[in-house]
Amino acid sequence: MAITFDTSISTIPDWFRMPCIGCQVLGRKGAAICVVTATSGLGLASCLPHVEATVEVMRKILSYDLVGLRAAFISAGLTAQRNGTDELSSMFQEAKDAAAEGGPTEGDMLRAALAAFGIPSFYAEDRGVSYVLVAVDRTTDEGEAHTGTRVFLHSGEVAGRPADEHDDPWTASLYAADGTYIDELFSARAGFPLAEECAHTALALACWLVGNAHRYPRDEHRGQGEGLVYGRLPGSGGSDRSHSVTDVMFGHRPN
Repeated sequence: MAITFDTSISTIPDWFRMPCIGCQVLGRKGAAICVVTATSGLGLASCLPHVEATVEVMRKILSYDLVGLRAAFISAGLTAQRNGTDELSSMFQEAKDAAAEGGPTEGDMLRAALAAFGIPSFYAEDRGVSYVLVAVDRTTDEGEAHTGTRVFLHSGEVAGRPADEHDDPWTASLYAADGTYIDELFSARAGFPLAEECAHTALALACWLVGNAHRYPRDEHRGQGEGLVYGRLPGSGGSDRSHSVTDVMFGHRPN
């Protein structure tokens, strides 16, 4: 069960200027009037319209991880449809509905949620482990998806189990074009119904792609923005390897 932290709100003196984190997440400029702190030891500045969303976020987050923070803020706004997030709310609900109808497997549901955000995906397998593959440049060509920078979305060692057997939250891992492991981007929070978990996973990945895909162009002829990198989010402008995907996913990392 997820931990919920207690929160408190303290005002900021007029002479002390801080940006509102919620505004920054939405790509806007806004001055904070208060700081929301939590018993986790974390705190975030907020303007008046974003106080409720900031409180909701602070009850749940465990770190200032940018990807998770961005997704948490947008999810908090989606939940209550506040402050101009109606378009995102509609997209999130569309992804949730698509996942619910996208079975029968857990991977089918996740891929349906990704498609609702305009993110092409493919099934892939390595040494008996299956996962959902997303190319960072969002190519719709499956062959090219395996040769550029890519994200593997995995749940345990199988991405094609019947939906009612899903028991391990989706985790997103980033790999370079040559198959080298780069980083774990995020893991979905446990405890959601699967359709909602798939929608949150798709949202978190969409947020990451908006903020980071331009850092991983396929080559010098294909840069920022090409290949529908920015997708539908409002306001968003075989390989040679010594270690397999399976090795890295399950702890057999290069020395």
